[in-house]
Formats: sequence, structure tokens, C-alpha cells
Amino acid sequence: MHVYRSMILNAPIEAVWSAVRAFDSVAAWNPGVVAARMETGTATSVGSIRHLDIVDGAVFRETLLELSDAQRFYTYDIVDCPLPVQNYVSTHRFVPITHTNQTLGIWESRFSCAQDLEQDMETIVGDQIYVNGMTGLNDYLTGGDNG
Repeated sequence: MHVYRSMILNAPIEAVWSAVRAFDSVAAWNPGVVAARMETGTATSVGSIRHLDIVDGAVFRETLLELSDAQRFYTYDIVDCPLPVQNYVSTHRFVPITHTNQTLGIWESRFSCAQDLEQDMETIVGDQIYVNGMTGLNDYLTGGDNG
């Protein structure tokens, strides 16, 4: 299945990319992540694995598959997590909105899950993870509640 969410971030692309570029920086801006650390490699090295401690006590382990400073995106897969998904690959992409000096944040993934869980995974991944994460990023960048 394909899950896609997008959001306007009230900050210029340079500030957004600076905040998210390091693969282990997610705990600074995502309210759902308590802690993030690199298990292997560096925060910008393809093939590196990050370990995320989630607010509900869950653990996610993810591999950085691709990172582009020129195109401002990173792609990762999930090595281990409590979600009932397989073959999960996600891209978090950022596009400058030059007219207003804002940024379009796009977070999407493709993965497999049991058909009877698709609606739940759409909500959990799309809204609870992606929308809540990008809302936290916007708050972080603008000095809101999470910043």
C-alpha cells in the first residue's frame, strides 16, 4: 500500500533541511520520538542504522537508504518495529515554496500489510506518524509548543 501526507512548513527550506538532514535528529523535532541514536555508521551515511525510542515504549530500527542534499530528501526502510508491516520503505522530501519562503514537506511510504489492517495502517502511519511528526517539525522550526 501507499501512504502519502504533505504539509506546509512555515520556515525556509534551508532551516527545514538543516533540522532534518541528520538521520538521528528526529528526536529534536518529532514529538513521538523520545530518543534517537545511530547504531551503525554516521547520521548522513547511507547504510547506517538508527534506533528510535518511541513515546509509547516501542522501538523502531531503520536503515538510511538514500540522502540527497541537492534534492533535499532521505529514504529509509524499517528493519524492526512493532507495526504489522513488511517491506516498508519511506521517503521524507522537502520542496521550497519560493513565493512565501515556506517549505512543502512530503512524507510517504510503500509497504505490505494484511488487507484487513490497511485502514488502520493508513491512519497510524499517515496521521499519527507523518502528520504528527511534520506538525512537530513545524512547531520546532517556528518556536511552537514542541520547539
